[in-house]
Amino acid sequence: MKKRVSILISMLICLGMAAQNKGVNFESLTLQEALSKAKSFKKSPKLIFIDCYTSWCGPCKDMTNNVFPQEVCGDFFNANFVNLKFDMEKGEGVDISKKYAVSVYPTFLILDTEGNEINRVIGSDKAEPFIEKVKLAMNPSNSPAAKFEVYNRDKSSENLYAYVAALQSSYKYNELNSFIDDVFFSLKPDEKYSERIWSVLTSPTGAMCNTNSEIFRYVLLNKFEADRYVTKSKVDDHLIKTFKIYLKDYISGNLPKEMISNYETNVICANILSNNDFGIEYLIRMAALKNENKIDELLGMLVYRRISRGSSLDIEMIEKSFSENRSLTPDQKAKVAQYFNEKFESLSRDAAYAKRNSERLNQ
Repeated sequence: MKKRVSILISMLICLGMAAQNKGVNFESLTLQEALSKAKSFKKSPKLIFIDCYTSWCGPCKDMTNNVFPQEVCGDFFNANFVNLKFDMEKGEGVDISKKYAVSVYPTFLILDTEGNEINRVIGSDKAEPFIEKVKLAMNPSNSPAAKFEVYNRDKSSENLYAYVAALQSSYKYNELNSFIDDVFFSLKPDEKYSERIWSVLTSPTGAMCNTNSEIFRYVLLNKFEADRYVTKSKVDDHLIKTFKIYLKDYISGNLPKEMISNYETNVICANILSNNDFGIEYLIRMAALKNENKIDELLGMLVYRRISRGSSLDIEMIEKSFSENRSLTPDQKAKVAQYFNEKFESLSRDAAYAKRNSERLNQ
């Protein structure tokens, strides 16, 4: 009887281990060891698949706990790759992060047997759609490098947008912005202001978010052209947003030195575009006080009941003008802290009022 129980337990353990091993087999190898192993498959060398994660990344944990253990993933990845996982903030992961410019998580790198990047997939997904993304990324013709070669042979709009899209999907923003800087002035107007290119220009790292960039100055001076293709309201909205951020950085003392020289020009342009925009007019008045070193008067503009009239962006920029200022004295910091206390109390009263009404109406 004991022997039968022992055999049964052994079978259950084996079955459990088999179930656990149905998912992706991530091997405990260095990248160099993995490259050597990938080459050892003489008939059909495998590629390298690297899960680039961090300990604090929620989507990374979802892939580890819920996606990669699935049998469908194990069948695909184990057949095609030598699979690795590296924490980008520890050990060899730090070097890999720098070498392949990994900046968002999770990032999944696909490398050839020499360690050259073929492509990458960004973000988590469910098993089947994720596998389809990886299949596309495995094809070298879908890589940003291949799209760039195609564009160089034929500089058509289609090839331009395909290369830009490949860089965007790979989150290669440095390469993308550098490319746009290089080609923008040679593009036709309908290409300059196409939805694809405009989305790059107005992204947080794009040229239209930097008042010192040549592209920003060009669009400002040729606004009629941008208005025609993008629409006046969209162009105005973005220019005003950029000027608000510029003024916030100026007031807080965080504006790069090379951007200070354009202060007066930017204020004039922002004024022209303002069209009674509360936030831009408020920030311009604040910037004037900062420019005259009237800090006490500047602090006097930090009044919640006045600031709350603005949009969420207005409130954020005005508040950050003070909260991000590193040169405030202890007394001045206390005044800023008092503002946030008063804001908290005001919002708490509003929340309590809303709750009472909700409860009354639901009775």
